Amino acid sequence: MITKLKYSLLILILSFFGCKKAENYSEVRRTLEQVLVDDQKFRTPVLDLAKQAPLDRKNSKIVTKIIDSLGWLGENKIGHDANLALFLAIQHADKLETMEKYLPIIKKASENGNADKKQVAYLIDRVELLNNRKQIYGTQLSFRANGKAFIENLQDSTNVNTRRKSMNLISLEDYLKKVDSSNNIRN
Repeated sequence: MITKLKYSLLILILSFFGCKKAENYSEVRRTLEQVLVDDQKFRTPVLDLAKQAPLDRKNSKIVTKIIDSLGWLGENKIGHDANLALFLAIQHADKLETMEKYLPIIKKASENGNADKKQVAYLIDRVELLNNRKQIYGTQLSFRANGKAFIENLQDSTNVNTRRKSMNLISLEDYLKKVDSSNNIRN
């Protein structure tokens, strides 16, 4: 009940301010910080999709209303966690159309310093794979039965680290080592 009330209040606030005229984003920040908590609630240590999917749908609705009303807000306005929530809700949206709609917006936000280039790379790769194309930056992982991470469906693997570097990503080899070491810690 309280969550629905908060959501309704946020929509009312966004409707009242209309565009980007709101200078105090504290309510938006608090809402997005809760989106971030909800985004990770049933994702770690192991994804429970049955429980996580409804939260992802709810988060997607909240975040798209915020972006449509206020644009992609940078860390300077809403802080790191709230800015991260914008990305994660789009990245974890249940509809490819949502990801595709907001991909140009996050690209532009990145150019303006309001989103991280790494996030753009992750979203591009997710969209490419969902469209049955090869990923460009190698951000989307698959896992073997033994828990070891690997990259599949990667275009031009010879030059992937150059592309990754352009998006402020670590080398593919270091990325896989990092993921495998964190998986070993959890297992």
